[in-house]
Amino acid sequence: MRFDITRVFTVAAVWAVLAGAYALAPWPGMIGYAWVWGFGALLFAALGVALCRAERAPQRNP
Repeated sequence: MRFDITRVFTVAAVWAVLAGAYALAPWPGMIGYAWVWGFGALLFAALGVALCRAERAPQRNP
């Protein structure tokens, strides 16, 4: 499970880098793509945090 969480944070980092690259691109139409990539990076980061919290939570046996 730890490897999967690392992958999720890696994807979030890559998406954040792409958002920054699109935001700094000299073409004015690219700012929309920066918003999309940035929102995706936030979603993956939130997923990674949720997975970390779920992994640390005590297991319940019904």
